Formats: sequence, structure tokens, C-alpha cells
Amino acid sequence: MSRFPLLLLHHAGGSARVFDALVAALPPHIEPITLDLPGRGLSWREEPAACAEEAIDWLVARTAGIDGEFAVFGHSLGAYLGLGLIARLEEQEGGVRCSTLFASANSGPVGAVLPFEGSALATDDEEIFRIAEASGGVIDEQVRAHAQLRERTARLLRADFALSQSFLNKQRRTVTEAEIIVCCGSDDIFSAQQLEQWRLNSTSGTEIHRFSGGHFYLAENAEGVADVVAAKLALALA
Repeated sequence: MSRFPLLLLHHAGGSARVFDALVAALPPHIEPITLDLPGRGLSWREEPAACAEEAIDWLVARTAGIDGEFAVFGHSLGAYLGLGLIARLEEQEGGVRCSTLFASANSGPVGAVLPFEGSALATDDEEIFRIAEASGGVIDEQVRAHAQLRERTARLLRADFALSQSFLNKQRRTVTEAEIIVCCGSDDIFSAQQLEQWRLNSTSGTEIHRFSGGHFYLAENAEGVADVVAAKLALALA
């Protein structure tokens, strides 16, 4: 059986390491492709993207080696970037196509409201940490206390929340032909209505799956999430 590519896009301020448990739980017929957005992980030498369009350009370039259909699992910020990537690829004649977006731990973009006003790039360290926590994230006290870690974390969070802001300002009503499978922790900040709004971004239907836990439910539900992903992508391979 051929392997089905699954592109994994992480959350604001994070890296592809958030998917370690999920990657380990995926069955052999799925080929995980983890990417670190510019400025962290394996992409640490690159400058963080300044806007959603720039981030999507970067992602498009990294789908060039994919043949046939693929799927995207986007966690938090990654869900919005995944939607933007898929829609961009659908505009290109004869290009690679995405069958499924797994939109994890985020509100449907049409009605989404970020927990701040003004530019994310203009915030100080404590303000951007507050924004991250209001969005479901956690800032470790060791990060706050360590000058170098604090500066690096705050810089990435500012850049990444600017990406979310840019996406919502210009692309929140993006519609894709891909099916959208919404996954979220039952203790996360997003209401059922906010998750339902993902239906406004797909012409192919939407499912919603709730798991125990909060914003980072993936760590404790890797096998359950992998089962949902595997079942959906098995249909694509059939």
C-alpha cells in the first residue's frame, strides 16, 4: 500500500515537536511530514514570516515534492495556515491537491476574535504572554525567569500572532474543496458554536471530534487522534 502524506503544522510560539506523540501513533500507511515554521527548530536560521501570505508562500514551496493527494493537520495557528495553503494550491492548475484539513484546537476563522487589539508586533513580553495564555497556551515560569528564553519565546509569539492577525484580516472567509475534520480538547477555550463555524470554510463537509484535555490535548490523546486521522485517510487511499 502506498503511504498517504500528512503535513503537520504547529501552533503559535511552538515547533513540530508538539506532534511527536501523534507521529509515533500513526499507522504505516500514513507518511507524516513535520515542518518547523521559520525561526525555530530545523528552520531556526530563517527569519519568522511577517504575514500570512509570506508563511503560505513558504509552505507552498515545501509541498513541491509531494505527489498526488495529501492531507494537512494544523494545530491552532497551523489550522489557519493549513487552510490558506490548501486554498492557494487549489488556485494552481494541475498542482498537488489536499483532500482533508484536520483543524485542531482553533475556532472557525469567520467568527474568530483574537484576545488583543492593535498589532501583535507592538506588544511587550508580558502582554504577548498574556495573549498566548488567553488563547489556550501555557508560558512556563522557567521561560519567564530566563532572559534568553524569555526574549526568544516572546519574539516568536509576536511573529506568530501577527500571522494569525494577518490571516483573519484578509483570509478568514477562505473556502476550500477539502473536507475539514475539527479536533479539539473538551477543556479548551473554544465553544461548540466556534468549532461549528469551520463549516463555513469547506464545500465538502465538516466533522467535529472532541477529546479529553485542553489546548494541548494531543499529548494525552495521540492514539485516539491517530485513529480519527487513519480512518479518514484510509478512505482517501481506497
